Amino acid sequence: MAESPLVYLNGEIIEAQEARISPFERGFMWGDGIYEVTPCFNGKAYRLEDHIDRLYRSLRYVRIDPGFGPDRMLAETQRLLEANAEALSDTPQYRLGHWVTRGGDAFVPAHEAAGPPTIFMFLQPVETGSTARNMREGIRLSVATTRRNPPQCIETRAKVTSKMNQLLAELDAGARGALSLMLDLDGNVAENSVANFFIARDGVLWTAPERNILEGVTRKVVFEICERLSIPVEERLFTMYDVAQADEMFITSSGVCSMPVARVDDFVPKAPVPGPITANLIVAFSEDTGLDYRDM
Repeated sequence: MAESPLVYLNGEIIEAQEARISPFERGFMWGDGIYEVTPCFNGKAYRLEDHIDRLYRSLRYVRIDPGFGPDRMLAETQRLLEANAEALSDTPQYRLGHWVTRGGDAFVPAHEAAGPPTIFMFLQPVETGSTARNMREGIRLSVATTRRNPPQCIETRAKVTSKMNQLLAELDAGARGALSLMLDLDGNVAENSVANFFIARDGVLWTAPERNILEGVTRKVVFEICERLSIPVEERLFTMYDVAQADEMFITSSGVCSMPVARVDDFVPKAPVPGPITANLIVAFSEDTGLDYRDM
């Protein structure tokens, strides 16, 4: 067994230190690629098919052909998971990464430097202690001066490796000791740099429409759980005025499921943290994933 999890690179499963790509590769040079991150809880990849489906939707959008379809990608992923079965059994949570780039190494337009694509998969352990603490206490967000790029420029639903828009927002919010909350160009609330954002008002969850945000897999699961629990959810435009009136606030992402937000700048939710809807979602995700942060 390798000291660190084995990785997958272009059909081979190898030790991470053996993985090599050209420094002129288009993914490295231009951020010309697509990625996905799937959580693994207690050795099992959570909603892997949903993540692979989104991976291929994004690949079609940027015109990258990985050379095989979703079924083969699932099979190759399972092969990597099986090769790392021992490591996965030792740690409660891992992140499973899929990176697919256009490949090539030329300073020419993308359509003239088509491939072969680079396909890279890896596993990294997740430190769960800080997540458990944040589940109890909530996190702090701050409105970033950097706005979420509009879909007229690059489609927000595509999970592209070019992340400078979100990185600038994190640097801005990080200077104030917080994580980011990004607005769109019209001042509507969009999302955190790596997570979707929800508020609760009068028993109803609000979240931004898909036009302004990434189509989050965990966001989709929240919709499913809320339907099961008869919690109404609305996709709608809203502003910081509405955040100021919120009873609860939380973010959703694959790594944290539903994470309570204790404040956004000077705005604090009316309900205790986590609020009742957020607490119900935390319980539901614990049942779905088999990992309960409340026990840590």
